[in-house]
Amino acid sequence: MRSLRNRLTITYILVALLAVAVVAGLATFLIQRGFDSLADRQAQLEASDAAERLADYYDRRGSWRGVDGFLRHRFPLLQSGKLADRRQLQLLDNQGGVIFDSTVPFSNRRTAALRSEMRAPVIVNETMVGTVLVSSARDQLSQSEREFLTRVRLSVLIGSITALAIALVAGLVSAAQVTGPLRTLTVAARRLASGARHEALPIPVDRELADLATAFNTMAAQLEQQEDLRRQQVADIAHELRTPLSVLRLQLESLEDGVEQPTPMLLGSLTEEVGLLSRLVDDLRLISLADAGQLTLNLEQLDVGDSLRQAAASAAARARQQHITLQTNPPPTPLTVVADPQRMAQVLGNLIENAIRYTPAGGIITLAAAIDTHNRLDAIQPRTDTIYRVPTSTRQPAGSVIFSVSDTGPGIPPEDLARLFERFWRADRARTRETGGSGLGLAIVKRLVDLQGGRVWATSQIGHGTTFHVALPISTAVKPIRLTSAERV
Repeated sequence: MRSLRNRLTITYILVALLAVAVVAGLATFLIQRGFDSLADRQAQLEASDAAERLADYYDRRGSWRGVDGFLRHRFPLLQSGKLADRRQLQLLDNQGGVIFDSTVPFSNRRTAALRSEMRAPVIVNETMVGTVLVSSARDQLSQSEREFLTRVRLSVLIGSITALAIALVAGLVSAAQVTGPLRTLTVAARRLASGARHEALPIPVDRELADLATAFNTMAAQLEQQEDLRRQQVADIAHELRTPLSVLRLQLESLEDGVEQPTPMLLGSLTEEVGLLSRLVDDLRLISLADAGQLTLNLEQLDVGDSLRQAAASAAARARQQHITLQTNPPPTPLTVVADPQRMAQVLGNLIENAIRYTPAGGIITLAAAIDTHNRLDAIQPRTDTIYRVPTSTRQPAGSVIFSVSDTGPGIPPEDLARLFERFWRADRARTRETGGSGLGLAIVKRLVDLQGGRVWATSQIGHGTTFHVALPISTAVKPIRLTSAERV
């Protein structure tokens, strides 16, 4: 398997090598071009100087007779041979014939004219009588010039090697800065996978790595929270199952030992405990189906007033038994919402059952519904958990309807309102168990409302009771829709 650190280091080196090669090549090219330009200018100056002197010579003599000796006498560099080592000088007549060539020692030997040279015309009385050609000595540099170019090339080479060394060190350091947090993240992930508690990762200075570390810390914290919640749920489920099972066991043992007789009262008690167990199992199954995306909703038009009346009728006997007044305030005009009738009955039933548990004898529970004038449903903030929405084609843009279930119980502290819909969470654990709650009713309410595209929340005032609100979208005439909890919009 390839190492990210090695790949990053090699990438840094290759990029530096390419950059150094380009810079070195460009520097060498520009320096050589500068020297060639200087050589051309020097050749042009020498040609112009020779043309001026030859013009004076021709003006005095009237011809080019004896020009060889003049040139070798007047130009010491030609005489010493030094100029010939660097420059080739030729004098041409008007017809282009070679009169003089510095590379030929005898005047009677002529060569072809230069093809690459600097030219300067010889002008006498505004008439061109000849042309001076001086070769450009681009390849004939002096010793000092050669030494200078050698030093420049050596400096470029040393600079390139130094840059590569710096790139290697920078690559190693940068790769370590990138891969170091990744190795730390790998170790933390392995610790988390082994079941050890997560220790928050340090936040690197680089933004991308900092975002990664922050996301991992958040994920690990949520996983730990979910694991703690799972453990607590398992403990709560075990407790909820143990209590009725213990009662059943004791009563059945009493029957076996002959301590108790199978009276109708005893059998009724056994039936009640079995009912509690059945309801707990049903609640767990409902939530697991919703979480797995296998809960089916039969969405259709649902009359708000009929829903309130049916929910009140179903809970009337239980309310009378607890000496609680159950009243309804349906909307003054007919309203319909998009909902599953069975699931909506379950939502209202759970809210009423919860209100009955916490409302003292003589209290009042009120079921009401009205149009939402504050657009609370449209103002739903994005949630971190998975929420399934009803198709927008089934909604009416006019707004939503808010169902409310109010009681006159003791109320709920403000700090506990946000946790009301957590599974198995209880503000008063002992009181809830005494009244027979499983801790799943409100969690089921929230899940069912979310699946139907609604919103649920609670308001409360200590000593004055609690109100649960359920907002669902108003609907015009739509066809019945069969939707599973796995279908998103």
